[in-house]
Amino acid sequence: MGTTVSVNRHPAPPLSITDITCLFVILQTVGRQYRISSAITLTCAVSTLLILTGCHSTPPPSGVHFPITSGSHTRLPSAQQRILIWGDPLLARMAEEWLRSHHYIHILMPSQVRHPVSNHQVALAIAAEANAELVLILERQALKEGALIQARCGAGFNITVEVRGLSVEHGGSVLRGNAHYPHCVEYNDQTVQNLTCQALATAWASAQPGSLRSPHTWHAQPAGAPTCQTVRST
Repeated sequence: MGTTVSVNRHPAPPLSITDITCLFVILQTVGRQYRISSAITLTCAVSTLLILTGCHSTPPPSGVHFPITSGSHTRLPSAQQRILIWGDPLLARMAEEWLRSHHYIHILMPSQVRHPVSNHQVALAIAAEANAELVLILERQALKEGALIQARCGAGFNITVEVRGLSVEHGGSVLRGNAHYPHCVEYNDQTVQNLTCQALATAWASAQPGSLRSPHTWHAQPAGAPTCQTVRST
């Protein structure tokens, strides 16, 4: 009497970005070893990926993702120096709150920015008239594609906030910070404010530059400092 053996068949897990990268490198190496042309190697790689992934589009990621940040500074303003904030009201309000919590008290905010935020020369001229030593420029960008782990955003957005500090004396950059999520997110005030907070913290080195960082890895913050939040993916 024969014995029946049952085999559990589970679908193969989807390939990660690391798996795909490693596979492509292996195929390139094989192509060089056997002197296969780069075109054939690339075709082989694409065909293999299509077979393994089943030609499915990448689904939106689930769960919490922390922002990717970068930033540095060559000089930070002292607590006694005057800082002009140059940006749209939403980013400017977040920057003012963050600066005041870090003991900056001489903060100047134009009642209305009538010039494009990208016009740094106008900002420097206004700052010079107000006897400010630093212009803090805040800019944001919202795209429907180009996120690190989502090629197309659908209902979400690929949002980036960039912070730059310009010396009024010589016009050069003395600090910078950048923050964005690796996935597409909802475009709302909270998301933009959170990214502004992240970019400022990285520029001031209150947070270490890096990717997918949890807030508990940051340096100690002053009492009353605004907490940079994370968001859930859409």
